[in-house]
Amino acid sequence: MSYGKTMTIEMELVGVRVQLPTNTPILLLRESTGRRRIVPIYIGGPEAHAIDLALQGEPTPRPMTHDLFAEVLDGLGAALDRVVVTELRNSTFFAELHLRDGSGGSHVISSRPSDAIALAARTGSPIFAEEALIEEAGIQEVEADTPGDEEEMIEELRKFLDEVKPEDFMPE
Repeated sequence: MSYGKTMTIEMELVGVRVQLPTNTPILLLRESTGRRRIVPIYIGGPEAHAIDLALQGEPTPRPMTHDLFAEVLDGLGAALDRVVVTELRNSTFFAELHLRDGSGGSHVISSRPSDAIALAARTGSPIFAEEALIEEAGIQEVEADTPGDEEEMIEELRKFLDEVKPEDFMPE
């Protein structure tokens, strides 16, 4: 579904999880404030590894592609202002890189969400999602009011991840 330009909501990168029994990596984004909905995005194994390395701050012997891209931006005097996950179309998520060049100009480049988020994780850039996308693909996080509730919340998320399939995000 294409959404057009709507309001964007800041997201936080929760991390990458593996859906069992298929061992499919899922990237999890959560609203930073408000309803705290979670948007699960299926990604590839190499992309999951790249994001996980960035989150852990693990150095690599040689720069990975996302490290190289961040260094090229820096070398050109450009910066990644933000990443926006824009839409879900035919079971595929889309994202944009919002760049600022050295002369103050802005550029928007289409990207896979996994690459955009891997770059954001390396540069400390904020991640946003279109509100309409969150309405369509987001799931409500369960609030943990007491210490025991947190385990229940994690179990509910695990159950959701175990049962969800890419086809569940296809428009009817």
